[in-house]
Amino acid sequence: MSDRPEDPKIEAAEEIDPGEPIEVLARFQHDVSSSLVTRIRRTVQWRTNVGQLASFSMTIPLMVLKELWFVLINRPNPRRPRKEDSHGDKTS
Repeated sequence: MSDRPEDPKIEAAEEIDPGEPIEVLARFQHDVSSSLVTRIRRTVQWRTNVGQLASFSMTIPLMVLKELWFVLINRPNPRRPRKEDSHGDKTS
């Protein structure tokens, strides 16, 4: 039996030595400006609002049409005999 781990990912992680950071690449590191964070947050909020508005504009008309359909299907029968027409007698 060998002493090597069975998972190749663990084995690869043990063999990689990152070493010293490359100075040329380390100079490219900059802090993120607050205006960038604000612009990203505003864009995300804008897209969320537009998505909710689109969902709302599709859902509400469908719900209204569905309710109107149920009203038409379940409406009372207008041809039922009325109380005063049932006997044909005048009461005056």
